[in-house]
Amino acid sequence: MMSRNVKTSLIFATLGMAAIVLLLLFELRTARTDARQGAETRLSASIGGAFALTDQNGIRRSQADFAGRPMLIYFGFTYCPDVCPTALDIMGGALDALQQRDAIAHERLQPVFISVDPARDTPPVLRDYLAYFHPRLSGLTGSQADIDAVKSAFKIYAARGAAEDENGNYNVNHSSFFYLMDENNRYLAHFDHAITPEILAEKLAEKLSEER
Repeated sequence: MMSRNVKTSLIFATLGMAAIVLLLLFELRTARTDARQGAETRLSASIGGAFALTDQNGIRRSQADFAGRPMLIYFGFTYCPDVCPTALDIMGGALDALQQRDAIAHERLQPVFISVDPARDTPPVLRDYLAYFHPRLSGLTGSQADIDAVKSAFKIYAARGAAEDENGNYNVNHSSFFYLMDENNRYLAHFDHAITPEILAEKLAEKLSEER
């Protein structure tokens, strides 16, 4: 029969092994959390930056003009047949819903539409186009070099399609996200364009309340 000392040793050995396993699991979970937080930090640091563009009224604007106000930014183009107008409708609906949910956040938030098709999206074209959407929307365009720079800063993909119709119209394939930037033009979050206005308003209120 197994002696009492041997049984005791086995019990302590088992408990010791269990403690080691728990410690390893804790360290693994901590490492995964740290890695995820590190990835999020790198993402936050890599999206956004300085820009110099022209608004729908022909006035040059930079990130400094929006300092002190969070921005909700969408990149698109006025000739977009469906995705962009749908996204701008969602943005407008979210702003209206945010006003009911958090009036302070609504007042501070600046919605921005940045063109990825500067050849066609001149300031007058932007002004006429944005008149169909939320009145607080600010539209930005510029030279191709201006737009390439802001696309690079915000990690936006946009490329002109090769095909043209009989009128010379063409499509621009592009990323379709809402970017939420804080009052210092630093990345806070991004949301897919297929989100509903109500859910977007909820997430905006949550993120902006964390920044106060």
